[in-house]
Amino acid sequence: MNNCLHLNKFLAIGVGSLPHTQPVDACELVFGCLEGHIPFWPQLPKMRFRENMYAQFSENLPGLTIDEDAREIYINTAKDTYARELEAAYEHYLAEDLDYFAITEDYAAGLYEFIRRPSSSGLPFIKGQVIGPISFGLTVTDQNKRASIYNEEFRDCLIKVLAMRARWQIRKLRGASAGRRDTKIIIFIDEPYLVSIGSSFFGLRPEAVSALISELVEAIHKEGAFAGIHCCGNTDWGLVLKTAIDILNFDAYNYPETIFLYRRELDNFLERGGVLAWGIVPSSPDEELPGQEALLEKMARQKDYCLVSPSCGLSGVSLERARKALEAAAAVAERLSEREE
Repeated sequence: MNNCLHLNKFLAIGVGSLPHTQPVDACELVFGCLEGHIPFWPQLPKMRFRENMYAQFSENLPGLTIDEDAREIYINTAKDTYARELEAAYEHYLAEDLDYFAITEDYAAGLYEFIRRPSSSGLPFIKGQVIGPISFGLTVTDQNKRASIYNEEFRDCLIKVLAMRARWQIRKLRGASAGRRDTKIIIFIDEPYLVSIGSSFFGLRPEAVSALISELVEAIHKEGAFAGIHCCGNTDWGLVLKTAIDILNFDAYNYPETIFLYRRELDNFLERGGVLAWGIVPSSPDEELPGQEALLEKMARQKDYCLVSPSCGLSGVSLERARKALEAAAAVAERLSEREE
């Protein structure tokens, strides 16, 4: 993808999850708070376990086992149907059968409510999300409690399933925008476990991490959408910035300076048209929401147009705090835009 995400003002964007149990209410909040910004379809893990970001993108994965009562998901590579399910996933991948990799409404009620709303039509920006392969593979284990990412056969299948699922989602979101080709679709790859890179228990080499991210980014670009990465902690930003991502969403509230330690990689990212998404609004339920001036002060080093977001998903906060967090992101973006006028 050669186009850059050109911004002519500062815009607010959400990370993904909200604390609601009703998709109608969640979408009303999104469109109410982010009018004129970048609305996103909401993930609703409090509604049911299948909306958990790991379960949500797991349909048709070989060996998938979900126990909703126990709120548990794992990959059973020993079950009789595993080989057949693995073969089926590859067959549909090679045939580019995107519908096979659809996210059904039982797993993403917020997505389907979002695309049904007339307010989704004709928007200049729409944002979706997909779980990243590193975070899924480290969190979801096999039947022996071993992280599934260390099974090379499954890992290769996982990234292909996620790539196809991202492509299917982009087409679904573009359909919601009345098929307008000028609507910019943004897909965030949610990778909280990138914080594990470099730790003693993380067994993948950096080039393997880069290859997994790059394969997913390439699939997003193939559909003419923009690819972002969200990580709500500190990581090897140099590795991430060297991939072909278009947007980097980092926790700018708790780690405002770490991204600037990678000055060369950051400069290269920005020079090629990359955009920073500052997770400047804290998402912790136990922390007082700072005033706008305090948040603006944390963004003093940001001069170019960028995105403003909560530091992480908002499923763990109250309904009122979620509303205030999105309103704060929009208000900070608008204050920054006013300063440029």
